[in-house]
Amino acid sequence: MAAAEVFPNLYRINLRIPRGGFESFLDGWLITDKKRGQTILVETGPACAVPDLLRELAQLKADRIDHLIYTHIHLDHAGGAGHFSAAHPEARILAPEKGRPHIADPSRLTEASKKSLGTLFETYGAPLPVPPEQLTSGGIDGLTVIDTPGHSPHHSSYIYELDGKRILFAGEAAGCFSRTEDGDIFMRPASPHKFFYDSAIASLDKLLSLQDIDITCFPHSGFMYDAHERFEAAKRQMTLWHNVISEEHPAGPDEAVAILKAKDPELLKLQKLPENTMMREEHFIRQSAEGFRRWIFKV
Repeated sequence: MAAAEVFPNLYRINLRIPRGGFESFLDGWLITDKKRGQTILVETGPACAVPDLLRELAQLKADRIDHLIYTHIHLDHAGGAGHFSAAHPEARILAPEKGRPHIADPSRLTEASKKSLGTLFETYGAPLPVPPEQLTSGGIDGLTVIDTPGHSPHHSSYIYELDGKRILFAGEAAGCFSRTEDGDIFMRPASPHKFFYDSAIASLDKLLSLQDIDITCFPHSGFMYDAHERFEAAKRQMTLWHNVISEEHPAGPDEAVAILKAKDPELLKLQKLPENTMMREEHFIRQSAEGFRRWIFKV
């Protein structure tokens, strides 16, 4: 899948990452709001995804992007900001306030990402700086910003009202999930090394309290018309992981993963995924387990 219309004027765009298991890992979302006369893109993906993204936008005749929105500035989401802004200097970029400086000057983000991502950094590509005048603090007609930290200290979710429908862009506040071939759902927390458990649970409670959401769009997991059950499941899983790791005191990430696989029935579904996707998720399960371990034991 490259680009598909979910319903009139909302498009899901696959942000292709050229690495086994990552080809369909990430989505961007295009809104063409004809009533308000504005076009909005949510997420560009990393630098490597931008050339394909630009071609898809051209196919959709989205020649002008008025607003570019990021849920957070991790490299897989916002690493392409500078590359995209060079092609679309008219776009005004909204990201969480604490993350905005790292879009204008991504030097610290680059160094931290090299350490945390390893060879995946080379796949994603290095970010480029964005001219500060392209950054905005908000004021987008039809958009509501919801502060949902936890996955990172600067994570935002957004509600956009389009033609009478309320669209929620939830980022990674509820972790990540993948649909299996038999229609089941594999899920895991998205808890990188700098993870904030208390904030993540509070953010899930915020999302659970939202009313009249017509569709929820996730960067890594497609979309759902009713995500309430998924938010509840994410909260249960995060609570389970926190309790298990707190009680078992694993000495490192590998021991933590082994314990979680024995205690979390959701992880049994890992075997239902295609091999490349399973290998990708094994990597992120280890990273997520270490995020919990570091949060709990301050290591």
